[in-house]
This record gives sequence, structure tokens and C-alpha cells, in this order.
Amino acid sequence: MTAEAGVALMVVTTATFAASDSVVKVIGTAVPLTAILLGRYIFQAIALGAWQARGGISRFRHVGTLKLQVLRAFLLLLNSACTFAGLRLLALPVSTSLAMMAPLISTLLAATLLNEEVSKAKWSMVTLGFIGMLIVVRPGSGEFSWAVAFPIGAATTFACFQVVSSKLSTSGDPVTTNFYTALIASIALASLLWVDQATLLPAIREVTAGSWLLVILMASLATSGHLLMLQALRRTPLAVLTPFGYAQLAFATFFSWLLFGKVPDLWTVAGMIVIAVSGIGTMFMHARPRAQ
Repeated sequence: MTAEAGVALMVVTTATFAASDSVVKVIGTAVPLTAILLGRYIFQAIALGAWQARGGISRFRHVGTLKLQVLRAFLLLLNSACTFAGLRLLALPVSTSLAMMAPLISTLLAATLLNEEVSKAKWSMVTLGFIGMLIVVRPGSGEFSWAVAFPIGAATTFACFQVVSSKLSTSGDPVTTNFYTALIASIALASLLWVDQATLLPAIREVTAGSWLLVILMASLATSGHLLMLQALRRTPLAVLTPFGYAQLAFATFFSWLLFGKVPDLWTVAGMIVIAVSGIGTMFMHARPRAQ
């Protein structure tokens, strides 16, 4: 029953992340990107800090080297910035599908930067994934937008983020690690706000109370999604959960229809399916050697 509970939690996680992305798209340009990011990470730092504080100060120890923590935070911050920028400019399902190419990019990074041996089967999955990407973005067509660079950038930074996270996975409680990630990101964003206050503060002062409530909603959904995913991983192996992670594409399509009255065309749906198949195949191939 534990494994089934993990799968159910993973599906809820994908719905939560899709809902969070939908709120970002609803916010649009009403709130400066820096303010959205700052609200998102301050909320996560406070929520996770309060959660861990219940167990005493010892819960905040043993979290790996400071250098890796800072690198992890900046990678996730870049990932969020690329994701939010992409959501402002692209349809929700398109942005989501391109951002979910992270497993394929992880394979490329392993081969090119870490000199890991990559099998022909894995290369075939990578090739299939990039074919899916081309189907979605259709360069040269009237549907193409250079804004696709943002979700592709999000996928790339998330792939790097996963590499760093794997180095920290044995260094302590993942909730504590996520707390420090949010804290470092909040400090970085607050510093940026202080440096560029002449430009950013006037724009922030114009944000309405309703827009700030949407930022809080987005931040609470994103933080809840991370906590739900951690609970899912404690119950069920990653290899089992991975296919269900792509349910986020279905939820993104649903929210796009529900909130914006837009549905992807057949070419986009086909590309999304190809990306999902290649991503699932890649993750299973990564998991198989560990199982053996």
C-alpha cells in the first residue's frame, strides 16, 4: 500500500506544480519577476524553517558544504526565473513540456562534462526527445517563438540542479537542504532588490493587493509540491514515480483550457507525448543498472 500511496502523492504533486505554474501565468506582468521570485522563496524559507524548527536546532545541521548549497540555490533560482519568464510568453502546455526535457539534458551533461559512458539506447532516447522538442516548437513555422529558450533553459538548469542535489543527498534531511536553498535564494534576490532599488521598488509599489495574494498562492502551491514530492520519494522508488511525473503535462493542458480557454493543437500534443516517452525511457535506463 505504501508504493501506491507514493504514486498517488506523485500525481497530486504534478497537479500542484501545474496549478502553481498556472497562477504564475495568471499573474503575468502585473508583478515584477524579481518580486515573484522573492515572494516564492521567502515563503518557502519561512514554511520549511518553521517545519524543521519543531525538531530543534539539530534539524538544521549536516547539510553538506556551503559551496554546494550556494550552487544548488543559484541553479534553482535560475530555473525558476527561466520557468516564470517562459510561462509569461508561451502557452502553459508548451512551456511545461519543454521544461520537462531535464532527464535528456542530464544524459547529455553526463556524456559531455562527466565523461560517463552513454549507451546507444540512451542516445536514442535523447534523439527522440529532441525530435519531440522540434515538433513542439516547430522552428520556421508561424507558431515558433524565440521564447522557447526560457523553458529549455529551465530544463538545462534543472538538470544541473539534479547533479548538485545528488551530491548533497547523503548530507542530511532533504527538507533542511530545501530550506537552505530557499534561504540563500531569498538573500540573493533581496540583495538584487537593494542594488537596483531605484528601478524595482517603484514597480513593486504599484502591485495590487490581489496580485500579492496570487504570489502567496503560487508560493504555497510550489512549496507544497516540493513537500509532497519528498513524501512520495520516501514511499516509492524514483524509477516507479518517474512516469507519473509526466502527468504534469495533462494537468498543464487542463489548467490551460480551464483558465485561459486554450488547448494545444495536435502537433503540440504529439510532441509532448514524444518528450514524455523519451524522458520516461531515459529514467528507466538510468535506474536499471542500480537495480542490477
